[in-house]
Amino acid sequence: MITWMQKHRKYLVVTIWISTIAFVGAGFVGWGAYSYNTKRSQAVALVGNQKITIKELNTAYSNIFNYYQQKTKGALTNEQAKKLGLQKIALNQLIDEALILNYASELGLKTLNIEVENALENTKAFQHNGVFDKDQYFRVLRNIQITPKDYESSIRKEITLNKINNILHLSPTPLEVKTFGASIFMQDKLMIKIVKANLPNLTVNENELKKFWKKRKESYITKKSYKLSIIKVPVAFIKVDANETKEFYKLHKYSYTGTDGKILSFDAAKNRVIQDLQFQKGKLSALKKYLALRNGKIKATDTIIVKVNNNNFPQKILNRSNIGNILKPFKSNGEYIVAKLDKVNLPRPMTFQNAKNLVKQDYIKVLRDRYLSNNAKQVLKTFNDGINIGFVSRDDIKNVQGLNEIEAVEFLNQVFNSSARQGYKIFGNKAIVYKIMEQKLLDKSKLKTYSKLLNDNVKNAKIAEINRKLLSILRNKYKIESFYKGQ
Repeated sequence: MITWMQKHRKYLVVTIWISTIAFVGAGFVGWGAYSYNTKRSQAVALVGNQKITIKELNTAYSNIFNYYQQKTKGALTNEQAKKLGLQKIALNQLIDEALILNYASELGLKTLNIEVENALENTKAFQHNGVFDKDQYFRVLRNIQITPKDYESSIRKEITLNKINNILHLSPTPLEVKTFGASIFMQDKLMIKIVKANLPNLTVNENELKKFWKKRKESYITKKSYKLSIIKVPVAFIKVDANETKEFYKLHKYSYTGTDGKILSFDAAKNRVIQDLQFQKGKLSALKKYLALRNGKIKATDTIIVKVNNNNFPQKILNRSNIGNILKPFKSNGEYIVAKLDKVNLPRPMTFQNAKNLVKQDYIKVLRDRYLSNNAKQVLKTFNDGINIGFVSRDDIKNVQGLNEIEAVEFLNQVFNSSARQGYKIFGNKAIVYKIMEQKLLDKSKLKTYSKLLNDNVKNAKIAEINRKLLSILRNKYKIESFYKGQ
């Protein structure tokens, strides 16, 4: 897992600013040590006249940590995060942002209150029936655990950063677009042939399997899980009458919307309203159970193991809880659950016996790929009897016979990214062998068809290069003082 993450680390931070509302609320993760004094007001770094606070670093680190948690399906641990240097990535991201904000200040760029207000009013998450709703705004921020002051400050920074980006945007020149298009839409005349695996009957030797497993132990790990002692508090038995159900609907009708975003009628939302009212009535009973368990007056009635990403349990809360913590009542499958965290089972290497079936599948795949590779190489030695599919470019995915569209995309990418005139690509139980017969450097018709795509790609490439060089200049221009002592 660590190897995979190290390989993909450079693709993590693709922009300086990450939208607050998309990431905040995933739960903060402890990230390391820092030092500060009262003069620095708990800053982890000073960049020019911009202060980076502990809270900002916690948020940035949590965003990155949670990103990797999703990619590894919850297998990332704090120790592994330290090895990857996620703390440094988070801090460097904030330093780059602060450098740009210093530059904006020097240029006299400011974000007006009216611009922040317009941004809030145009945020769909804060709208009701297409109009900004103040109550909705406060409710959303409360749900993601951020104050209006902090959120509006982040919006102000985002607007300022966008202004700088707009200044730095340079339109692509016709020559740049043509040059880029030539590299993208060159055409190759291909001869191809599909080679099937037709593997002989395999007898898998257990000793060979064990050798295979020992070399790849880190690839076979258990999923993170939590051992909980729980008390269930059912609510389905709680009686509600028609009048209080209708009254509850009137107070909370904005919460009951259909797939089109429109408010549901009482009859359409009735079952949901009844269940929500039952949960509201049952909350006091659940809180009493919670207090009694916390004070040692009662004991849990069940013990369960909850695997990571089980949506019936509050994974974010579990992820930041300590052993022995009593979790406040939460809803799960039509009832409240009060839980005590007894143990966290961190991902660990599986024993050979537990991993055996997975190891066998991977081992057979390696044998199959090796067999296909050898066959494909033999075909290439005297390859003159393939199918001529004519001239193709990167986007001609429907012209490659014998491959589906996804396979065709991968195949054509290999053809055009390789300098070799011939080669092969393996897909499952088959390999496609190819030879380039002829080449055209530019298809002018595609320059016109994909003009917007080409312009966007050239523009993004120029922006990335300008940002890289600008940040290099700004690092020498503004003093960077870091009080961070993490890894």
